[in-house]
Amino acid sequence: MVLSDVEIRAEIGAKRLVFNPPINEREHIGSSSVDLRLHEEIIVLPSNVPGVLVDPTATGIEVMNIVRTYGNVENLSSDNDYRMKPNQLVIAKTLESVTLPLHIAARIEGKSSHARIGLSIHVTAPTVHAGFQGNLYLEMYNVGPFDLVLRSGMEIAQLILEHVGLPAQQGYHGQFQRQL
Repeated sequence: MVLSDVEIRAEIGAKRLVFNPPINEREHIGSSSVDLRLHEEIIVLPSNVPGVLVDPTATGIEVMNIVRTYGNVENLSSDNDYRMKPNQLVIAKTLESVTLPLHIAARIEGKSSHARIGLSIHVTAPTVHAGFQGNLYLEMYNVGPFDLVLRSGMEIAQLILEHVGLPAQQGYHGQFQRQL
């Protein structure tokens, strides 16, 4: 069951759900979601890397090492926006790190105002498991016809929090736990 704004505030107040830096509850909590902002660091992936073949099913593959090896890190600031081109893939993270308790899982979703101009916020991976801790990474893809501005601190995604039927026996321990 999706948490309402009342339940989200209660979980934050009880310090079971933690955002760092803390969110402005008045501005960032909607009726059933929390708005998250874009971090200043993004990784712009090239449209093609000739001669490089990546097997996503290979044992021990470390996806972020590949992204960082072939991507170009851009740092956004108040005077340095990024112009995202159509058909471009950018890996970004949320400004806020999140700590989920064992009784709450989440989905990270795009915002309709961004989607309507072609900005996909996560290509296929919306699930945030109970017990997750860290910044949430976004696989942003411009599927629209326009160049789009990315700006540090802009509201980029929404986190939809859900009760887990019974608390998880163990929290998330995958490769993206506590990612920086």
